[in-house]
Amino acid sequence: MPVDPRTPVLVGVGQVVHHPTPNATYDTQPHPLDLMVEALECASRDAGNERRVLESVDEIVAVGSFSWHTNDPALLVAQRLALSDVTTRLTATGGNTPQQLVHESARRILAGDVTTVAVVGAEAMHARALARREGRTVDWLMQSDDVAKPLLGEEVRIPLTADEYAQGLTLPAEVYPLFENARRARHQWSLETQRERLGTLWENFARVAQSNPHAWLRSAPTANEIATPSTSNRMIAFPYTKFLVANLPVDMGAAYVITSYENALAQGVARDAMVFPQFGADANDHWFVSERPALDDSPAMRAIWDALRDFGVRESELSRIDLYSCFPTVVQTACDVLGIDAFDPSRVPTLTGGLTFAGGPGNNYVTHAVASVVEALRNDQHGQGLVTGLGWFSTKHSWGTYATSPPTGGFQWRDVQREVDAQPKCAYKALDGEVVIESYTVRHDRSDDPQRLVVAARNPRGARTWCHSTDVELMKRAESEEIIGTSGVVKDGLLTT
Repeated sequence: MPVDPRTPVLVGVGQVVHHPTPNATYDTQPHPLDLMVEALECASRDAGNERRVLESVDEIVAVGSFSWHTNDPALLVAQRLALSDVTTRLTATGGNTPQQLVHESARRILAGDVTTVAVVGAEAMHARALARREGRTVDWLMQSDDVAKPLLGEEVRIPLTADEYAQGLTLPAEVYPLFENARRARHQWSLETQRERLGTLWENFARVAQSNPHAWLRSAPTANEIATPSTSNRMIAFPYTKFLVANLPVDMGAAYVITSYENALAQGVARDAMVFPQFGADANDHWFVSERPALDDSPAMRAIWDALRDFGVRESELSRIDLYSCFPTVVQTACDVLGIDAFDPSRVPTLTGGLTFAGGPGNNYVTHAVASVVEALRNDQHGQGLVTGLGWFSTKHSWGTYATSPPTGGFQWRDVQREVDAQPKCAYKALDGEVVIESYTVRHDRSDDPQRLVVAARNPRGARTWCHSTDVELMKRAESEEIIGTSGVVKDGLLTT
């Protein structure tokens, strides 16, 4: 069957990692712009003809950086590569954005609005940390304020409610443990069983990273080393140790080039190097964690998977899977949705090793995942791949499938937001009085001392409220025995039991 000339296809991918070394200094590390340029050059070479592919790019999209806040990084990439007449864009915050951009670019290519899009991102948080340690000021290239910021995507929204902020929830590493502990209670696991399962899950991921040349950490610690606090693996927020959270201080870049089938042929891209987006879907869960009836569930993931199944995707046919893995809880949620065993060592749902071991370069991890699925499918010509992306607090979701053959009915995408928005919302407000603990975490300081117990609780009418305690004995109890389901009293945000 002839292929529609406008069929979107990935033709080149590139990954760049400057691995940590004992003698590294700020001066030895690349700048974010260097990483982005190198990654896009690698992607263009991967397509078969670096200069010709670069010069065919209509648009460069920069994935928003955590560490480098210049207005239009894609413009600097274009200038460094001597590319003219290129539209530049910049994504908003969200680990879902690189996969979402595959969907958007594919649809625009099909519509004839654009021919070739390059997506590129990088982080140099390790370099920034070295500068801080050395008392240096980073001297990365910054544009003047008169350079416009070509921001795309949704409007900027605060990610947490005032009550959530007030109780000490600010960072992902403080929120995701609430989901993890709610999962433990639902499964009626003991604290020790939970610890063992988390260690096993991440040990499987670490073994994948060990064989990934682009991974930041390739040491492959054991399950016990991962899940047990130690001097080199302090507790971040119970039950998550340092080895169980996304590893942000990395120096990494990645890029992919997506174009039309017609243009790919014109650029001389080898047919066996082409990987075609097949199907995709996107949605946000209820925006605030407080609104979600179950903390360890994702109606958005379920709605997205339903859409992909409607398109004909079957879990049994997915030979290459990379699930977004900032924290173990979201891997388990996605596996529940897919109907696969998250802990099965014979089918580990990552191609990179995940955000702890492969590295968690801010919003750009999924660009590495897309690059990895392209590389994997080139060696699995009859396989099908799945990549999932996630943003904020398991809030924004983007899932897409890939194969080396064009989709029979053309690329298809669905927005399933309406289905998610129709789901019930939990009532929430700051309340005093009797409550039952729904979930919790204990945040630790850098000395590994327990600092604050943060609790999601329900009042007798089922409304959710947030509270906390700094009682040392209660914090120790919360890390040694199950307190979910126990009663307490809240007064002005403070919990007593």
